Amino acid sequence: MPVFSKIRILIVDDHSVLRAGIRALLDVQPDFEVVGDAGDGQEALARVRELQPDVVLMDIGMPGMDGLAATRAIKDAFPEIRVLILTQHENKEYIIPSLKLGASGYVLKRADGDELLSAIRAVAAGDTFFDPRITGVLVDGVRRDIQTPTDLLDTLTEREREVLVMLARGNTYQQVAEALFITPKTVDFHRGNVMRKLNLNSRSELIRYALQRGLID
Repeated sequence: MPVFSKIRILIVDDHSVLRAGIRALLDVQPDFEVVGDAGDGQEALARVRELQPDVVLMDIGMPGMDGLAATRAIKDAFPEIRVLILTQHENKEYIIPSLKLGASGYVLKRADGDELLSAIRAVAAGDTFFDPRITGVLVDGVRRDIQTPTDLLDTLTEREREVLVMLARGNTYQQVAEALFITPKTVDFHRGNVMRKLNLNSRSELIRYALQRGLID
């Protein structure tokens, strides 16, 4: 019988009863494995470092480090890990920022169980998933972006900017990894994102871009 790799999931929410309910739903799925949970963003970051899940179910409104700050921290340090927002908030002040910070999907807590399961499977497979109830907010966000073009540099995360500058200065992947306390593989992942977002095709173009924008001397 073939052995299938399960989707490893970390549940992050400040309500223990809700975490237990979500775990009960996920534990009976043959392709899921709940590897842990956390009650706030800071604990979530520590658990991600320890457990290396495939998908993080992330609440937004939590004490201390909230879900948006935690999403940014996780995606900066572990860009390959997928973050799926699971929250009661359905307004643009939360939806658009969470997606810009790297979340792969957004599901409302009033969604039914099957919808949540589909969302987890979708983001784990590398796709995105958005609750149908927030479609209007997403369309408005896209319309505003079209009306007000974004500087491509502004699309980079803080960690991607750091990698851009260090590579443009001639550092090797290993040197960048050691300086930022990440792996060379993660450096390459960030470099790929930088090249794609800035429409660059080579390291020489990357260096030229950094010089033109005043990022390096």
